Amino acid sequence: MTGAPENPPPTWHDMGRDVDLALALAQGRPTGPAADEVRRRLRSYLTLLADPAEAHARSLADSHARDLASATVDHARALLRDDHSAADPAALLRSLAKSTRYLMRYAARGHQQSRNRDHAGH
Repeated sequence: MTGAPENPPPTWHDMGRDVDLALALAQGRPTGPAADEVRRRLRSYLTLLADPAEAHARSLADSHARDLASATVDHARALLRDDHSAADPAALLRSLAKSTRYLMRYAARGHQQSRNRDHAGH
């Protein structure tokens, strides 16, 4: 007997909702368990999205767009590596949310381009 996965992968809707929630929380003093949980989820989304977003960035023909997308992915990865325990909680939450939003866009565009290539091959 198989059951539902304990932690199903997040949907685009889940990620977008958490980005909006983080930006709303960042307008106040985002501390405590609820803000910590949103930060944790945003970090997990960045981890999930970084490789597909980077693949899309590398595929861009325009060098300026490619450099900008690559820098955005690099910034997101830096957020994951750095210890922000002493950072401004609102600024960190905004940065995580905005990075997640950009990586969602890049990953979605890469996914769409891949689907278009698959359909063109048939």
